[in-house]
Amino acid sequence: MYAGHLDLKRFRGSYPSWARLMARLHQISTPRFTADRGKRQLAGADFLSQLNHGTDAYEKTGSDALPGYAEAWSGTSETGLDPVYEMARTANDLDIYNGALDDLTDRQYLDRIRADILAVAPMRQNPVDGAAGLGGLVRYTTRSIEIAGNGHAVFTIDVQPVDDSRGPLGVRADGDLFSIEVDVKMPTMIQRTSESERARRSIVGAQLDGVQPITPLMRPVADLAADKMAALALQPGVGDGIAAPRFKDIADLYYIARTCPLEGDALRKALAENWHWQEAGLSGPPRPYRFYGQAPAPAHETEILWEHGFRQLRGRIPQLREYPEFATMVETIGTFLDGAADPSNGTWDPVRGQWQQNVRSEVASTMDHALAPVRTPEQAHQPMVPMQKHLIVFDVDQTISKYDTLHTLAERAGRLAEVDACRHPDYETSIRAKVAELRGVDAALVRDVADTIVLNEGVEELIRDLKAAGHEVAIASGGFDAIVGPLAERLGVEQYAAGRLGIEDGVLTGEVSNLVDADGKVEFIEKTRAELGIPRERTIAVGDGSNDVPMLQNVGFGAGYEPGQAAAGVAHTIIHGDMSQLKRALHLPAPNRPTPPARPTTPTPRFPPAPNTARTT
Repeated sequence: MYAGHLDLKRFRGSYPSWARLMARLHQISTPRFTADRGKRQLAGADFLSQLNHGTDAYEKTGSDALPGYAEAWSGTSETGLDPVYEMARTANDLDIYNGALDDLTDRQYLDRIRADILAVAPMRQNPVDGAAGLGGLVRYTTRSIEIAGNGHAVFTIDVQPVDDSRGPLGVRADGDLFSIEVDVKMPTMIQRTSESERARRSIVGAQLDGVQPITPLMRPVADLAADKMAALALQPGVGDGIAAPRFKDIADLYYIARTCPLEGDALRKALAENWHWQEAGLSGPPRPYRFYGQAPAPAHETEILWEHGFRQLRGRIPQLREYPEFATMVETIGTFLDGAADPSNGTWDPVRGQWQQNVRSEVASTMDHALAPVRTPEQAHQPMVPMQKHLIVFDVDQTISKYDTLHTLAERAGRLAEVDACRHPDYETSIRAKVAELRGVDAALVRDVADTIVLNEGVEELIRDLKAAGHEVAIASGGFDAIVGPLAERLGVEQYAAGRLGIEDGVLTGEVSNLVDADGKVEFIEKTRAELGIPRERTIAVGDGSNDVPMLQNVGFGAGYEPGQAAAGVAHTIIHGDMSQLKRALHLPAPNRPTPPARPTTPTPRFPPAPNTARTT
């Protein structure tokens, strides 16, 4: 059983039984995100993770993936569940495909898929005899396989909760069996006009102890939007093979338009190359954009009661009751898609519901988006609300700073060889040994290193713009206050955590106290965001090394800057070169709050409690 997405000790410690897990899901459920929805989403994500077995072979697509593309919305429910998951339409199937096998024939492709799925969910007469999932809380079996006529396969996966606490006595059923449909798309049916996208957030909405963020690769959202646009604009049964109006695609396309920033060039390319138009014998979508048969329908089209059909759909789906009236949704969708045809439009702003014009460069366009004002009062009734204040926390060495500051200090002190020779698997032991080699170094040299730190490209611009937009910025460093303090002051950052470098009589003592290790960074972030009243989902961490892994995992969005293998494995996005590109991934508008009173410009050091010297990191 693959468990890379689970911290098994934490997960089973918190949820020793299926009943305990369901109790937690009921505790955090809302009318729009029920415990049943939560369990299906969790099981589906677990099943996908096991299919991938630590790889990115199987990618996500379809409506059930929409929250993975979405930007964060401000506010939380009473239970702390992010509204981005609540507001997405309920979709319990699991749509996947494997683009790595696109060189195979359809038959070969389906044979490989069948083998992979049966390895995770074998065919068994008794569901209890299936393969283990969710850390042993469930068993997966495949009940049936249907090969659909339009080139995709549907696998029905039974999920049987079990009690596995009896050891040699075997497992037994411990809850009601439920099923998940795994809809496997053929690569020939999946258009990709650009590289696949990493999910911006976990595809599991409920935050559960021991469940790591599950962020698979997904089909480009521009291609998904183009598919849904075609499904609404074409006669039912043409292009997608479904002879019924696609009322649900209205909600999905509106959700994309109100939550996903999109580059105009990407959407224009996806629309121009979408295979549905060719199937229907058309050159492209209608302009101005309209649904097929939308009243008043042209003489050659059958009128479809879109508003009536969507009203009926909304009556059955709790999330859709919070969406605006049909006419408002159609207006938003039309603005989104008509604007995509205009080459002067650069980036779609989902918060304001409008296109921004192309400017001199993509980075400049992204900056405009990041600093965009909040929505107008006329838009205030929309369920998609502007984002609020965020906390962005940066590592220092090789994230803010181009070079390792301790390495630089040792080099200038002429003791680099001695410091480099101090290698220990334990972080704290290694740092203390390195600092000991600097005993007697003039403290003025430390200040010189602090004042001459070479910053990575775009760091100053990024921090300046984030602060100007009203967001909170902090630093969590495994380095030392004598260097991080002046750096924070230089950048205008008011809060930081760093170890305390021992200095007496103007020289280094060779000692360091209150080191900020990997756990210390998490503690600092938790304390800071609690004091600022910023929830976890609006907290962002930026780092590069293994010491940054826990903080990247314990925030709403983790960004790896030129990351090593460990940090890259947990980051939601990876940035190379210009640090200001982070704004492209975040799209943070100015927070909806009054201008704060002036605050002291001198940074305030924040020291976590001294770590337990017995702990290893």
